[in-house]
Amino acid sequence: MAFSSRKRNIIDNSAVNTLFAPEKLQGTKWQHHSTGRTGFNTIMDRDIIADHMKTEKRNMGNGFLKLQIPDYNPANPTAVNIGGRLMYPDKDGVLTIIDESVVNKMASIEEEKRQYVEKLIEKASLSDEICALVLGVKDQNELKKLLDVGGDAGEPQLADSLKAVNAMPSALETYDPTSITYSQAIQKFKICVKTLMPIMDNLTPASTINQEQ
Repeated sequence: MAFSSRKRNIIDNSAVNTLFAPEKLQGTKWQHHSTGRTGFNTIMDRDIIADHMKTEKRNMGNGFLKLQIPDYNPANPTAVNIGGRLMYPDKDGVLTIIDESVVNKMASIEEEKRQYVEKLIEKASLSDEICALVLGVKDQNELKKLLDVGGDAGEPQLADSLKAVNAMPSALETYDPTSITYSQAIQKFKICVKTLMPIMDNLTPASTINQEQ
């Protein structure tokens, strides 16, 4: 059966484009774009990485495809074998096929970021002092501007209901885990960590910390 080309690729590739946005890639593993350099030397890889991402984005295309069955009669629907599954087009005779490899790529990036953010949250939630350090603010007063009542967690569009909650680590441990307040405070706390996305790396080996003068 021939398919009409009139509706091929009519959806733009905005989903694929956002996949390569800095805010999406922040916190993901460097190994996906590795050139062998490490540390600040990787700044020299800027153009190499940009070219790599451009090629990868081009290869992904739109991430999905739309095909229209010509002379389609919804009263007598036509089934198509796609991926070994019986699939029917919509009422206009259009089949929308999602590229699973693109979905897997997007899911992989989100999972990597989630693992990194969860690691940060686990550390930052232990105390106000640790939280201030992890988020890179100079003291607890600055931390309160983010997480205490009235704080916007670094997100200007934060909902008023979350601004009204104290999400300081010292407050989180006092809430009933089943309460709405606790749920809102945790949400505000996570938004703050994800928004600021601090860079955590081991700069001081144990041998230096334990070294005596």
